[in-house]
Amino acid sequence: MDKEWESPDYQEALADLNLELQQNPDNIAAYYARSDLFYTLEDYESGLKDLDAILQRNSQETLAYMFRGYGNEQLKSYLQAIADYSTVINLCPNYAKAYFNRGTTYHKLEQYQKAIADLDLAIQLDPNYADAYYNRGIIQNKLNQSQKAIVDYSEVIRLQPQDEAAYYNRGNTYNKIKQYDLALDDYNQAISINPQDLEAYYNRANVYHKTQIYPKAIADYNLVIKANPRHAPTYYNRGTTYLASQNLPKAIADFTQAITLNSKYAEAYYNRAVAHNKSQEYQKAIADHKQATKLKPDYAEAYGNLGLVYQTLGDKLLAVKNLELAAKLFKQQNNQSLYKYVEKKLAAIKR
Repeated sequence: MDKEWESPDYQEALADLNLELQQNPDNIAAYYARSDLFYTLEDYESGLKDLDAILQRNSQETLAYMFRGYGNEQLKSYLQAIADYSTVINLCPNYAKAYFNRGTTYHKLEQYQKAIADLDLAIQLDPNYADAYYNRGIIQNKLNQSQKAIVDYSEVIRLQPQDEAAYYNRGNTYNKIKQYDLALDDYNQAISINPQDLEAYYNRANVYHKTQIYPKAIADYNLVIKANPRHAPTYYNRGTTYLASQNLPKAIADFTQAITLNSKYAEAYYNRAVAHNKSQEYQKAIADHKQATKLKPDYAEAYGNLGLVYQTLGDKLLAVKNLELAAKLFKQQNNQSLYKYVEKKLAAIKR
Protein backbone atom coordinates (compact mmCIF):
# COMPACT_ATOMS: atom_id res chain seq x y z
CA MET A 1 0.00 0.00 0.00
CA ASP A 2 1.47 3.36 -1.04
CA LYS A 3 -0.12 5.50 1.67
CA GLU A 4 1.78 8.17 3.66
CA TRP A 5 1.23 8.01 7.43
CA GLU A 6 3.14 11.16 8.48
CA SER A 7 0.13 13.46 8.50
CA PRO A 8 0.40 16.34 11.01
CA ASP A 9 -3.32 15.90 11.63
CA TYR A 10 -3.15 13.00 14.07
CA GLN A 11 -6.88 12.35 14.17
CA GLU A 12 -7.07 12.19 10.40
CA ALA A 13 -4.02 9.91 10.26
CA LEU A 14 -5.50 7.70 12.97
CA ALA A 15 -8.80 7.45 11.10
CA ASP A 16 -6.95 6.47 7.93
CA LEU A 17 -4.98 3.79 9.77
CA ASN A 18 -8.08 2.42 11.47
CA LEU A 19 -9.80 2.12 8.09
CA GLU A 20 -6.76 0.48 6.52
CA LEU A 21 -6.53 -2.12 9.30
CA GLN A 22 -10.23 -2.86 9.09
CA GLN A 23 -9.80 -3.57 5.41
CA ASN A 24 -6.41 -5.31 5.75
CA PRO A 25 -5.95 -6.66 9.31
CA ASP A 26 -2.60 -8.26 8.45
CA ASN A 27 -0.91 -5.04 7.30
CA ILE A 28 2.13 -4.99 9.58
CA ALA A 29 3.33 -1.62 8.27
CA ALA A 30 0.01 -0.07 9.28
CA TYR A 31 0.26 -1.54 12.79
CA TYR A 32 3.75 -0.05 13.10
CA ALA A 33 2.51 3.32 11.86
CA ARG A 34 -0.49 3.36 14.21
CA SER A 35 1.69 2.25 17.15
CA ASP A 36 4.09 5.08 16.41
CA LEU A 37 1.20 7.52 16.26
CA PHE A 38 -0.12 6.29 19.62
CA TYR A 39 3.37 6.69 21.11
CA THR A 40 3.53 10.24 19.75
CA LEU A 41 0.25 10.92 21.57
CA GLU A 42 1.71 9.19 24.69
CA ASP A 43 -1.00 6.54 24.52
CA TYR A 44 1.43 3.73 25.20
CA GLU A 45 -1.16 1.10 26.09
CA SER A 46 -2.76 1.40 22.65
CA GLY A 47 0.64 1.42 20.99
CA LEU A 48 1.58 -1.78 22.79
CA LYS A 49 -1.59 -3.49 21.56
CA ASP A 50 -0.60 -2.79 17.98
CA LEU A 51 2.88 -4.17 18.60
CA ASP A 52 1.32 -7.27 20.15
CA ALA A 53 -0.76 -7.64 16.99
CA ILE A 54 2.42 -7.53 14.89
CA LEU A 55 4.10 -10.20 17.01
CA GLN A 56 1.03 -12.43 16.81
CA ARG A 57 1.45 -12.36 13.05
CA ASN A 58 5.27 -12.62 13.03
CA SER A 59 7.10 -13.59 16.21
CA GLN A 60 10.46 -12.73 14.61
CA GLU A 61 9.75 -8.99 14.17
CA THR A 62 12.77 -7.59 16.00
CA LEU A 63 11.65 -3.97 15.86
CA ALA A 64 8.29 -4.82 17.39
CA TYR A 65 10.03 -6.22 20.46
CA MET A 66 12.30 -3.18 20.52
CA PHE A 67 9.41 -0.71 20.35
CA ARG A 68 7.39 -2.73 22.83
CA GLY A 69 10.31 -2.59 25.24
CA TYR A 70 10.33 1.18 24.90
CA GLY A 71 6.60 1.41 25.57
CA ASN A 72 6.92 -0.78 28.63
CA GLU A 73 9.70 1.49 29.88
CA GLN A 74 7.43 4.51 29.54
CA LEU A 75 4.81 2.67 31.59
CA LYS A 76 7.50 1.75 34.12
CA SER A 77 6.95 -1.94 33.42
CA TYR A 78 10.69 -2.40 33.60
CA LEU A 79 10.85 -6.18 33.88
CA GLN A 80 8.67 -6.53 30.79
CA ALA A 81 10.88 -4.02 28.99
CA ILE A 82 13.97 -6.05 29.90
CA ALA A 83 12.30 -9.21 28.62
CA ASP A 84 11.57 -7.49 25.29
CA TYR A 85 15.10 -6.12 24.91
CA SER A 86 16.49 -9.57 25.78
CA THR A 87 14.40 -11.08 23.00
CA VAL A 88 15.80 -8.48 20.60
CA ILE A 89 19.33 -9.43 21.66
CA ASN A 90 18.57 -13.12 21.13
CA LEU A 91 17.26 -12.37 17.64
CA CYS A 92 19.98 -9.83 16.79
CA PRO A 93 23.05 -10.28 19.05
CA ASN A 94 24.98 -7.39 17.45
CA TYR A 95 22.30 -4.74 17.95
CA ALA A 96 24.07 -2.14 20.13
CA LYS A 97 20.89 -0.13 20.75
CA ALA A 98 19.21 -3.14 22.37
CA TYR A 99 22.04 -3.52 24.88
CA PHE A 100 21.89 0.23 25.51
CA ASN A 101 18.15 0.19 26.14
CA ARG A 102 18.34 -2.84 28.40
CA GLY A 103 21.23 -1.21 30.27
CA THR A 104 19.27 2.00 30.85
CA THR A 105 16.36 -0.07 32.12
CA TYR A 106 18.60 -1.92 34.57
CA HIS A 107 19.83 1.54 35.62
CA LYS A 108 16.27 2.58 36.44
CA LEU A 109 15.96 -0.56 38.57
CA GLU A 110 19.24 0.39 40.31
CA GLN A 111 20.82 -2.85 39.09
CA TYR A 112 24.00 -0.99 38.32
CA GLN A 113 26.37 -3.85 37.57
CA LYS A 114 23.98 -5.34 35.02
CA ALA A 115 23.50 -1.88 33.54
CA ILE A 116 27.25 -1.39 33.16
CA ALA A 117 27.66 -4.84 31.61
CA ASP A 118 25.08 -3.99 28.93
CA LEU A 119 26.56 -0.56 28.27
CA ASP A 120 29.99 -2.18 27.97
CA LEU A 121 28.59 -4.45 25.26
CA ALA A 122 26.89 -1.55 23.49
CA ILE A 123 30.21 0.30 23.38
CA GLN A 124 32.06 -2.81 22.27
CA LEU A 125 29.66 -3.09 19.32
CA ASP A 126 29.73 0.64 18.62
CA PRO A 127 32.86 2.40 19.97
CA ASN A 128 31.38 5.79 19.01
CA TYR A 129 28.18 5.34 21.03
CA ALA A 130 28.26 8.65 22.93
CA ASP A 131 25.01 8.06 24.84
CA ALA A 132 26.34 4.74 26.14
CA TYR A 133 29.49 6.39 27.47
CA TYR A 134 27.38 9.16 29.02
CA ASN A 135 24.97 6.81 30.80
CA ARG A 136 27.81 4.60 31.97
CA GLY A 137 29.49 7.71 33.39
CA ILE A 138 26.36 8.55 35.37
CA ILE A 139 26.26 5.04 36.83
CA GLN A 140 29.98 5.08 37.64
CA ASN A 141 29.38 8.28 39.61
CA LYS A 142 26.57 6.63 41.56
CA LEU A 143 29.00 3.83 42.41
CA ASN A 144 31.60 6.42 43.51
CA GLN A 145 33.88 5.38 40.66
CA SER A 146 34.81 8.99 39.93
CA GLN A 147 37.83 8.38 37.72
CA LYS A 148 35.91 5.91 35.56
CA ALA A 149 33.09 8.43 35.26
CA ILE A 150 35.55 11.12 34.16
CA VAL A 151 36.95 8.79 31.49
CA ASP A 152 33.43 8.17 30.15
CA TYR A 153 32.43 11.85 30.13
CA SER A 154 35.73 12.67 28.42
CA GLU A 155 34.91 10.16 25.70
CA VAL A 156 31.52 11.81 25.18
CA ILE A 157 33.27 15.17 24.82
CA ARG A 158 35.72 13.71 22.31
CA LEU A 159 32.84 12.39 20.23
CA GLN A 160 30.55 15.40 20.76
CA PRO A 161 32.61 18.50 21.62
CA GLN A 162 29.49 20.63 22.07
CA ASP A 163 27.82 18.28 24.56
CA GLU A 164 27.12 20.68 27.40
CA ALA A 165 25.77 17.98 29.74
CA ALA A 166 29.01 16.00 29.50
CA TYR A 167 31.07 19.04 30.52
CA TYR A 168 28.63 19.79 33.34
CA ASN A 169 28.65 16.25 34.71
CA ARG A 170 32.41 15.93 34.39
CA GLY A 171 32.65 19.24 36.25
CA ASN A 172 30.44 17.82 39.00
CA THR A 173 32.71 14.80 39.23
CA TYR A 174 35.86 16.91 39.47
CA ASN A 175 34.08 18.99 42.12
CA LYS A 176 33.23 15.82 44.04
CA ILE A 177 36.89 14.74 44.17
CA LYS A 178 38.04 18.29 44.98
CA GLN A 179 39.83 18.95 41.70
CA TYR A 180 38.39 22.44 41.68
CA ASP A 181 40.42 23.99 38.86
CA LEU A 182 39.29 21.26 36.48
CA ALA A 183 35.72 21.58 37.73
CA LEU A 184 35.76 25.31 36.99
CA ASP A 185 37.12 24.68 33.50
CA ASP A 186 34.24 22.32 32.76
CA TYR A 187 31.56 24.58 34.23
CA ASN A 188 32.98 27.45 32.17
CA GLN A 189 32.77 25.33 29.04
CA ALA A 190 29.22 24.20 29.83
CA ILE A 191 28.16 27.82 30.31
CA SER A 192 29.87 28.90 27.08
CA ILE A 193 27.84 26.25 25.21
CA ASN A 194 24.61 27.02 27.05
CA PRO A 195 24.58 30.42 28.79
CA GLN A 196 21.12 29.60 30.22
CA ASP A 197 22.32 26.63 32.29
CA LEU A 198 21.47 27.81 35.80
CA GLU A 199 22.76 24.61 37.41
CA ALA A 200 26.20 25.22 35.93
CA TYR A 201 26.26 28.76 37.36
CA TYR A 202 25.04 27.42 40.70
CA ASN A 203 27.66 24.69 40.94
CA ARG A 204 30.38 27.01 39.68
CA ALA A 205 29.43 29.41 42.44
CA ASN A 206 29.77 26.58 44.97
CA VAL A 207 33.30 25.88 43.72
CA TYR A 208 34.20 29.57 43.86
CA HIS A 209 32.99 29.53 47.48
CA LYS A 210 35.04 26.45 48.33
CA THR A 211 38.15 28.07 46.82
CA GLN A 212 37.40 31.34 48.64
CA ILE A 213 36.86 33.35 45.45
CA TYR A 214 33.89 34.99 47.11
CA PRO A 215 33.12 37.87 44.69
CA LYS A 216 32.79 35.44 41.76
CA ALA A 217 30.67 33.10 43.85
CA ILE A 218 28.31 35.94 44.73
CA ALA A 219 28.14 37.05 41.09
CA ASP A 220 27.05 33.56 40.00
CA TYR A 221 24.52 33.25 42.82
CA ASN A 222 23.14 36.63 41.77
CA LEU A 223 22.58 35.33 38.24
CA VAL A 224 20.74 32.27 39.53
CA ILE A 225 18.55 34.33 41.87
CA LYS A 226 17.70 36.76 39.09
CA ALA A 227 16.48 33.88 36.95
CA ASN A 228 14.85 31.93 39.81
CA PRO A 229 14.07 34.19 42.77
CA ARG A 230 12.29 31.43 44.70
CA HIS A 231 15.22 28.98 44.97
CA ALA A 232 15.92 28.86 48.71
CA PRO A 233 19.27 26.98 48.48
CA THR A 234 20.77 29.75 46.34
CA TYR A 235 19.92 32.38 48.97
CA TYR A 236 21.31 30.05 51.61
CA ASN A 237 24.56 29.47 49.73
CA ARG A 238 24.97 33.15 48.95
CA GLY A 239 24.37 33.77 52.63
CA THR A 240 27.17 31.39 53.60
CA THR A 241 29.44 33.23 51.15
CA TYR A 242 28.58 36.60 52.70
CA LEU A 243 29.13 35.01 56.13
CA ALA A 244 32.56 33.71 55.11
CA SER A 245 33.50 37.16 53.81
CA GLN A 246 32.23 38.76 57.06
CA ASN A 247 29.37 40.68 55.43
CA LEU A 248 27.01 39.86 58.28
CA PRO A 249 23.99 42.04 57.37
CA LYS A 250 23.79 40.57 53.87
CA ALA A 251 24.33 37.06 55.23
CA ILE A 252 21.45 37.50 57.68
CA ALA A 253 19.22 38.90 54.91
CA ASP A 254 19.90 35.90 52.68
CA PHE A 255 19.34 33.35 55.43
CA THR A 256 16.09 35.12 56.27
CA GLN A 257 14.96 34.93 52.65
CA ALA A 258 15.87 31.23 52.50
CA ILE A 259 13.74 30.67 55.64
CA THR A 260 10.88 32.68 54.14
CA LEU A 261 10.91 30.35 51.13
CA ASN A 262 11.42 27.21 53.24
CA SER A 263 10.36 27.50 56.87
CA LYS A 264 11.88 24.08 57.67
CA TYR A 265 15.37 25.01 56.50
CA ALA A 266 17.34 24.01 59.62
CA GLU A 267 20.72 24.91 58.14
CA ALA A 268 19.52 28.42 57.34
CA TYR A 269 18.42 28.94 60.95
CA TYR A 270 21.76 27.59 62.15
CA ASN A 271 23.84 29.86 59.94
CA ARG A 272 21.68 32.88 60.70
CA ALA A 273 22.32 32.10 64.36
CA VAL A 274 26.07 32.08 63.67
CA ALA A 275 25.76 35.47 61.95
CA HIS A 276 23.68 36.88 64.84
CA ASN A 277 26.28 35.59 67.28
CA LYS A 278 29.09 37.29 65.35
CA SER A 279 26.96 40.47 65.40
CA GLN A 280 26.59 40.07 69.20
CA GLU A 281 22.85 39.67 68.85
CA TYR A 282 22.88 36.80 71.31
CA GLN A 283 19.15 36.39 71.98
CA LYS A 284 18.46 36.14 68.25
CA ALA A 285 21.29 33.61 67.97
CA ILE A 286 19.76 31.53 70.78
CA ALA A 287 16.32 31.61 69.15
CA ASP A 288 17.69 30.47 65.80
CA HIS A 289 19.83 27.71 67.27
CA LYS A 290 16.79 26.42 69.16
CA GLN A 291 14.71 26.43 65.98
CA ALA A 292 17.47 24.59 64.12
CA THR A 293 17.54 21.84 66.76
CA LYS A 294 13.74 21.67 66.79
CA LEU A 295 13.75 21.02 63.06
CA LYS A 296 16.77 18.71 63.22
CA PRO A 297 17.04 17.07 66.67
CA ASP A 298 20.43 15.48 65.93
CA TYR A 299 21.99 18.80 64.85
CA ALA A 300 25.15 18.51 66.93
CA GLU A 301 26.72 21.72 65.59
CA ALA A 302 23.66 23.73 66.59
CA TYR A 303 23.71 22.39 70.15
CA GLY A 304 27.44 23.04 70.33
CA ASN A 305 27.18 26.63 69.16
CA LEU A 306 24.17 27.23 71.39
CA GLY A 307 26.29 26.10 74.32
CA LEU A 308 29.03 28.53 73.30
CA VAL A 309 26.51 31.40 73.13
CA TYR A 310 25.37 30.59 76.66
CA GLN A 311 29.03 30.48 77.73
CA THR A 312 29.50 33.97 76.29
CA LEU A 313 26.49 35.15 78.31
CA GLY A 314 27.90 33.56 81.47
CA ASP A 315 25.16 30.92 81.80
CA LYS A 316 27.35 27.98 82.79
CA LEU A 317 24.45 25.60 83.43
CA LEU A 318 22.90 25.94 79.97
CA ALA A 319 26.32 26.05 78.32
CA VAL A 320 27.26 22.68 79.85
CA LYS A 321 23.85 21.17 79.10
CA ASN A 322 24.03 22.00 75.39
CA LEU A 323 27.70 21.18 74.98
CA GLU A 324 27.18 17.79 76.60
CA LEU A 325 24.36 17.06 74.20
CA ALA A 326 26.56 18.17 71.29
CA ALA A 327 29.38 15.90 72.49
CA LYS A 328 27.01 12.95 72.74
CA LEU A 329 25.71 13.53 69.21
CA PHE A 330 29.18 14.02 67.74
CA LYS A 331 30.25 10.74 69.32
CA GLN A 332 27.19 8.93 67.93
CA GLN A 333 27.92 10.42 64.50
CA ASN A 334 31.56 9.29 64.74
CA ASN A 335 32.81 12.87 64.36
CA GLN A 336 35.88 12.47 66.53
CA SER A 337 37.48 15.85 65.85
CA LEU A 338 34.44 17.88 66.92
CA TYR A 339 33.72 15.48 69.78
CA LYS A 340 37.21 16.11 71.18
CA TYR A 341 36.86 19.87 70.61
CA VAL A 342 33.59 19.99 72.59
CA GLU A 343 35.04 17.80 75.35
CA LYS A 344 37.90 20.28 75.77
CA LYS A 345 35.41 23.15 75.95
CA LEU A 346 33.42 21.30 78.59
CA ALA A 347 36.53 20.56 80.62
CA ALA A 348 37.49 24.24 80.56
CA ILE A 349 34.01 25.38 81.65
CA LYS A 350 33.79 22.82 84.46
CA ARG A 351 37.10 23.79 86.07
